[in-house]
Amino acid sequence: MRATFLGFEIVRKALNASQKGLDVVTQNISNANTEGYTRQRVDLSAVPSERGSFLYSNSTTADVGMGVNVDRISQARDKVLDYKYRKENAINNTWNTTLSGLRDIENIIDEYDKDGLNSALLSFLEKLHTFSGNTANIEYASLLRTSAQTVAQTLNKYAEQLNELENLQLEELKIVVKDVNQLLDKINKINTEIKSAMVAGYTPNELLDTRNMYLDKLSGYLNIYVENNDDGTVFVKTGDVYLIHGQTVNSIEVNPGYPVILSDSSGNEFIVSNGQLFAHLQLLNGNGVYASGNESDFQGIQYYKTSLDMFAQRFAEVFNSLNEQNGTPKPLFAGDSYGNITASTISISDDWLSDAMYITASTQENPVAGANDNIIRMIQAMDANHVISPAFTGSFIDFVTSLNGDIAMDVRYYQDMAETSDIVLLSVDEQRESVSGVSLNEESINMIRFQKSYSAAARIMTALDQMLDTLINHMGIAGR
Repeated sequence: MRATFLGFEIVRKALNASQKGLDVVTQNISNANTEGYTRQRVDLSAVPSERGSFLYSNSTTADVGMGVNVDRISQARDKVLDYKYRKENAINNTWNTTLSGLRDIENIIDEYDKDGLNSALLSFLEKLHTFSGNTANIEYASLLRTSAQTVAQTLNKYAEQLNELENLQLEELKIVVKDVNQLLDKINKINTEIKSAMVAGYTPNELLDTRNMYLDKLSGYLNIYVENNDDGTVFVKTGDVYLIHGQTVNSIEVNPGYPVILSDSSGNEFIVSNGQLFAHLQLLNGNGVYASGNESDFQGIQYYKTSLDMFAQRFAEVFNSLNEQNGTPKPLFAGDSYGNITASTISISDDWLSDAMYITASTQENPVAGANDNIIRMIQAMDANHVISPAFTGSFIDFVTSLNGDIAMDVRYYQDMAETSDIVLLSVDEQRESVSGVSLNEESINMIRFQKSYSAAARIMTALDQMLDTLINHMGIAGR
């Protein structure tokens, strides 16, 4: 025979479950706009009868369950979607960070600027033509020298700006590495707190949200894989290297110099394949066709520095050689104190600077007045093909055009890839949000559902009360 007050216990559990459901709805609605919040849900299960539930029972009694039990307040989260989002987030940050760096390079060597290298070379060629018809005129010689000085100064400006950009990228890399290490420390500490809470029997949903936010942010810096453990903690790895394993955090540091490399806590080289870390390393170490060793074959800052250095060296070699007179060197261009000519050190020689007529107009032994055969050779040299770098043979102006074509194509490619990646990331994020995010419409439905359930349970409580009242107060009174 059932206990007299069993129905009250079942209804009490129903009221409690409905109230808990309403509490969860309130929590969800309250945090609908909270960053990183994961929608919560109340997990319910039916309580079996006091006899237990058996597939084959000898009992002839029609057993009824003991009501409903609130098992836990869980999160509506899909680990597969988390993985997809973090993977795409690393890829997206690679494209966008690299694109930003390439645009900075493009702004430096932008030939739409009237003060660009291409414009300076065309002006130099024009002044050569003008001087070829007036080789005895010091005014035209001065104009030619000024145009040559402009070519050298433009190369100096490019080199200086590329060096500044390189230093900026290095500082940004250090900031990213610092952020990565701080995130790893925070995740490790939250791991400890979550483990302690779960051992004590609590479900630390808010701590889980905070950790997931940190993991999402970390995934923008480098590609990560998250391993979930039964005790609530997570291990974090990139490639085959663990960043967090147990209580151990594998910190990262930047090794200055060239090429720039990262190392872990053990001093081993730290390899990344995506994310902001990878993008900054690409931009710093990318030497294109000139790459060797730990350099990247990406066309980054180093590629354009090397290209401009080779251009400056070859340009100076050609015109210094042409200006020789009877085998005697008469350099028009100079470099540093060791004689090394690069884009950052090239300048017109002191001799030419002090004497505009220092340029050799003719190589004839007894030149006639107005002889210009050597200036003509210089004009021809501007249009001639030269081996400027291992990857390029052509005229000086063609080289500059090719260099601008390289950066323009790279910017266009990375812009297209970044836009595509933005769309993919948004799509994955929307999928994840559809599972984890708070839907006000859905919560409104749940609110009505739990409210109706609560009202129905309360009505049953009233009915049970009336039944007991009848049993206690109205039975056995016949004949009184």
